[in-house]
Amino acid sequence: MIQYIKNTIVHGARSVFHNSRLVFLIWIFNALSALVLTVPILNILMDNLGRSLLSDQLALHFDYMWYVQFQNLYKVNFDQLPISIYTVVGIYTLLQTFFLGGMISIFHFPEKNHIVDFFYGGVKYFFRFVKITLISIALYIIAFVIIDYMGQLIHLIFRNSENVRLEFFFFALRYVLLIFFIGVVSIISDYSKVSLAVNDRTKIFREVYTATLFINNNFTIVFTAFLFVAIIGGVGAVVYNIIGMAIPRTPYYMLLLSFILQQMLIIFRLLVRMLFCATEVNLYKDLSAVVVQAESN
Repeated sequence: MIQYIKNTIVHGARSVFHNSRLVFLIWIFNALSALVLTVPILNILMDNLGRSLLSDQLALHFDYMWYVQFQNLYKVNFDQLPISIYTVVGIYTLLQTFFLGGMISIFHFPEKNHIVDFFYGGVKYFFRFVKITLISIALYIIAFVIIDYMGQLIHLIFRNSENVRLEFFFFALRYVLLIFFIGVVSIISDYSKVSLAVNDRTKIFREVYTATLFINNNFTIVFTAFLFVAIIGGVGAVVYNIIGMAIPRTPYYMLLLSFILQQMLIIFRLLVRMLFCATEVNLYKDLSAVVVQAESN
């Protein structure tokens, strides 16, 4: 099994490498989304600190009194900011759903990996994938509600107890279960979308059921491959944090280095997301393929 998963990861990495140009396309849309959010805040900061000597002091240390005054001066602007964030997050989610359709289409048909094919796949599967995304969001909400009630139950059980270690263990187990639920829902969501695209079907709930059966029948391979790719992404984040902590905040040009490093992390995460997609398509096509028995005369 280990060798099979290794071959799947290697094959997926090669597929990502041959389609790496798509990363820059997705990165541009991510940058535009970030720009939409940061421009209003940048305008507020320019209005408040553009000609102030305080900006030089804030570059060296944080001034809490200035922050309180800043919040009071621009309270109306900050009250409107959450609406902008929710709107951009919604648009970003729809864009990522669109891009996922294009990626699955390209990984499903490697010979059709042009930009036109990418956008065609995104358009073709967009509405089907949006329905899967809505189901996934509902499952995430259910998981968080269950975990929240578990936390209240644990607190109720141990409110008169002095066994701190056992209480800590159950709270830690609660967060482990939350991570597990998120992982399972993510796997079901991803493979439901892969099943819809590979089989070219439109019945959403039927494909969710089909994907769930597929995951149940091949849980060890599917979960191990998913976990391995997730670990690759986690290692990249750890390396980024270690290097980021070593970069000084002054002089100013070091901020440019920190910005470049952050963009490299974003590109790396996009590559990891493509690797998730490539391995899932490969596993689904391979493990769900019909075995043809050769007849001998």
